[in-house]
Amino acid sequence: MARRMNRFESKNELDLALFNRIMSDLSHAIMTKNYATLLLSGGSTPKGLLKLLSNGNIDWSKVTVGLVDERFVPVSSDSSNEKLIRDSFLINKAKKSTFIPMVFQINNVLENLKSIERAYSVFKTCDVIVLGMGEDGHTASLFPNDLNSELAFETTDLVVLTNAPKMPIHRISCSPFLLNSASNLYLMITGRKKKLILDKAIELNLPLGEFIPQIKEIYYTDKEL
Repeated sequence: MARRMNRFESKNELDLALFNRIMSDLSHAIMTKNYATLLLSGGSTPKGLLKLLSNGNIDWSKVTVGLVDERFVPVSSDSSNEKLIRDSFLINKAKKSTFIPMVFQINNVLENLKSIERAYSVFKTCDVIVLGMGEDGHTASLFPNDLNSELAFETTDLVVLTNAPKMPIHRISCSPFLLNSASNLYLMITGRKKKLILDKAIELNLPLGEFIPQIKEIYYTDKEL
C-alpha cells in the first residue's frame, strides 16, 4: 500500500486534518456495517486529536474504542494511557462509545494478558488505528533492543507483553499482527528529529519500519510540541 506524507504548518492543522479523516473512516464503517472500531495511542502527541474526537459528530454508541498500548500501572497513575483517554476523549459526545481497557487485573500480569487477548478480538481488522513514534524508533510498545518486542513480530496473538527502556518498564501492546490488520493505519509525528528517524526506520531495522508498508497516511509537522 502506498503511503502519503501529509505535512502541516502547525500541530493544530495536523490534528484537524487527521480528525476529519478518522471521522470519515468511522462514519463509513458505521454506514456499511453498523459499527466501527478505533484504537488510539497515548502520550503527549495525540492530546489535541483526542479532544477533537471527543466532540466528533457521529453515533459513538456504535463505536468500540481501545488502546494501541498501555503501561502496566493502575488507571489512577499519570503514566496510564487509559487515564489520558478517559480525561481527554471519553467526554462530551464520545463518552457514549464502548471503551475496552488494557489493564483488568493489576496484580496478575499473565491473567491480565489473557483477559485482553479475549477482549481485543473485536479489534481484528480494526477500522482505524492511530500510531505514534518515539525518538528511538519505537511504536506502540514495541521497542528496539527488547527481546519481547522482537518476538512480538513472530506471533499471531493479538496482544503481547514488552519491556520499555525506562520506567514504567512493563508494557502491554497490540501485536504487529493486529496492528497490520487494520483497514486504515495512520501515523502522526511531530518534530524534525522524528522525521529523520522515520526516514531511516527501515534501514536501521527499527520497530516502526516494519509498519511503513502498511501505513496508509503519515500526518507530520516539523513543529515541536
